[in-house]
Amino acid sequence: MVARDGVGFGDDWTGVHRAALQRSATHGAFGPPMTHLPLRRLALTATLLGAPAAGQNSFRPLPSVPETNHSGAGVIAPVRQPRTYFEELDSAAARPKRERYVEVSGFADAHGASSLEGGGDVSMQHGGWSVVLGTELQGERLAAFGISTEAYFYNFGGGNALVPGASEPFNDLYRTRVSGVVRTPSSDGLGWFSGFELALSGEDEAPTNESLAVGGLGGVRYHAGAALDVELGVAAQSRLEDDPWFWPYIGVAWHPTDALTLEARGTSLEGRLALDRHWSLFGRADYELRQFRLNDDNAASKGVFRDEEIRAGLGLAHSDASGLTFELFGGVEVWRELSALDENGARTAEVEADGAPFVALKLSLSL
Repeated sequence: MVARDGVGFGDDWTGVHRAALQRSATHGAFGPPMTHLPLRRLALTATLLGAPAAGQNSFRPLPSVPETNHSGAGVIAPVRQPRTYFEELDSAAARPKRERYVEVSGFADAHGASSLEGGGDVSMQHGGWSVVLGTELQGERLAAFGISTEAYFYNFGGGNALVPGASEPFNDLYRTRVSGVVRTPSSDGLGWFSGFELALSGEDEAPTNESLAVGGLGGVRYHAGAALDVELGVAAQSRLEDDPWFWPYIGVAWHPTDALTLEARGTSLEGRLALDRHWSLFGRADYELRQFRLNDDNAASKGVFRDEEIRAGLGLAHSDASGLTFELFGGVEVWRELSALDENGARTAEVEADGAPFVALKLSLSL
């Protein structure tokens, strides 16, 4: 939810969308809308929290919410696929838009084969779509609501220790997420934000009431001028068959020059350099948690499959005045761990995977 006025390198919690249209907003990145000036675009992002996670790693994901970023004249609007849907929704709005608008996105990524500890290997492909609705509320508050549907295709090779004796431990996996955020417009001084996420994830025919994860966050933000924004708050994220996470949320965005933005958002780090009004280069490292409820037709009946990873890479983004944004991102998995839990929450398997390359694409259109 951090953005910049002036040149319009609008920043959000994870740097998902930056300005792409050449318009102005004299009140700054999240300033109140003008009678004849459209709101900046809301967009989806996923915010993450840093913290020890049950002794397994030092990261905790934050639910993803929509952002109501109100930025200055646009230069660039790179699109980032949210790491968790809470991050998606509270990050976006870098391009000026109407007081009400719709944004439609399609995205896909592919991970190469990783050798698993104890034998076997795994590769994964993922794709989906999202829609965001943005609006202005009374009192100059800004709001965004989004829905995202995704499919995950895991390919296991050889024997694996995740579910012993099962070369295909589960079918294709799916996730649907609904998120929302409400916040004050950005101006110098203090403001606030609040958001939520509901996510259903699992196999076909998995129990719906046991596949729901809930997240939320809230806090205050301080806009210290064109070069610095700081956010402080509290976030919570539930986990399937495991204890929920509660952790303070801290976000910082620094703009040392008009072309360069550096951000730290929970478990996401990004540096972005604008090449011109339409192109930008970026480097990014972040953590993601994927969790899915399994059905009763496999070896891990009604259990939970969890996939956690840290990945890092470089990307190229392009935006044009029509509202079309494209991003290509590629790199390597720095760390990855797969685990299985039974329906009572007991961990039945845990295996680490060697690093593998990945590539991700996203295309968005604002209407």
